[in-house]
Amino acid sequence: LMTKKFLISIIFCLFSFNLNASEYKLEKVISGLNKPWGMSFINDNELFLTQKSGEILKINLTTKEVKNFSHNLKVVQPHWQAGMLDIIYKDGEVFVSYTEDRGNDKTSTSIARGIIRDESFSEIENIFQSDSSWNNIHWGSRLMFKDDLLYASIGERGHGSVAQDPTSYFGKMIRINKDGSAPKDNPYADNEGWLPEIYQIGLRNPQGIILNPQDDEIYITNHGPRGGDFFGKVEAGTNYGWADVAWGGIDYDGSIIGDGSAWKEGLLKPIYTWIPSIAVSDMTFYVGDLFPDLKNKLLITSLKAQKLISLEFDGKKARNETILFEKIGRVRDVEANSVGEIFVIIDNDNSGIWKLVSD
Repeated sequence: LMTKKFLISIIFCLFSFNLNASEYKLEKVISGLNKPWGMSFINDNELFLTQKSGEILKINLTTKEVKNFSHNLKVVQPHWQAGMLDIIYKDGEVFVSYTEDRGNDKTSTSIARGIIRDESFSEIENIFQSDSSWNNIHWGSRLMFKDDLLYASIGERGHGSVAQDPTSYFGKMIRINKDGSAPKDNPYADNEGWLPEIYQIGLRNPQGIILNPQDDEIYITNHGPRGGDFFGKVEAGTNYGWADVAWGGIDYDGSIIGDGSAWKEGLLKPIYTWIPSIAVSDMTFYVGDLFPDLKNKLLITSLKAQKLISLEFDGKKARNETILFEKIGRVRDVEANSVGEIFVIIDNDNSGIWKLVSD
C-alpha cells in the first residue's frame, strides 16, 4: 500500500512539474483602460489601442502618456460584444473595425481609414460597411495587411447559414484595397451574384488574425458554439462550412447543428480545434529572442478560459498546447514588438496593458 501511495505521489509531482515547466508573470505597464479590444505597434515603445466604448488611443509605454484621437465615427455598443474593435497602424494611417450605428436599431461591422497629421486625424472615414442587422452578436472582427491589401474577418451576426450566402458579407473573410475597393484578382470578383470583396466563406465569429512570417500565409481563429473553436488558414475561394458543420461543437441548447458533422468533403478543414470551447481571440507568431522557449511558437488568447496559451506550429500541424498563464480576466489581444517584448490586454473594466516576464 505504501509503495502504491509513493508511486502515485511521484507521478503527481512529475505531472505538476510538466504543467509548470514554463512559468510566467504579468507586469502591469499601463492602467486605467476600459475594455480594450485591439492594439497595433507604431514602434517598440508606442502603440495604438481601441476601447469598446469607442476610443482610439495612442499610448507611450515608456512615458505612460495616453492621447485620445478624437473622431466622428458612429460607434455603438448595444451589447457587450460590440463597440470599437480592431486597429492596425500602417505608414502614417490607422484602419479600425467597429460596430456602426446604421439607424433603426441596426448595426454593421464597418471599417474606417484614418490619416494622421500633427498627432490627430486629419480625416477618418468609412471604407467598408457590411450588411446591417438587429442581432447584437458576432461582429468579428480582426484586420491584417498583406502585400498592401487589407484582410478583415466579418462575423455572421448570429444568422447561421447566411455565412454561405454569396450576397452577404456575414460570416466571411473579405479582402479590399486601402480605399475599400475590391482587388480584381479576388476569387469571386468575376462571379455573377457574388460580392467582389469576399475572399473566404463559412465562418461564425472570427476574432483573431495573423500573418505568419515563416510561410507568409494568413491564419485566423474562429469561435465555435459549444465546442468547435478553431485555428485555421485563410485560403482564397474556400469554405469552412458554417452552419452546415460546427467543427465538433453543438448548439447552446444541446441540439446538433446541421447533421452533426464536424467536417465534410469539399470544405477547408481547421488545423486545430478546441472542444470544449475556450472563446479563442487574437494571436501572434512569436519570433523574438527574449523568450527562447516561445521562439517560433503561436501565442493565442482566450476569453472564456481567461488564459494565454502557446502552440507549436510547423505550417501544417499544431501541437503541444501549453498554458502560459490563466485566470486573470478575458485575454483579448497579444502583440510583440520588434525587440521581442510581449504585451497583452484584458477585456475588463479598469483594465490595462500587461507585459509578460519570466517568473
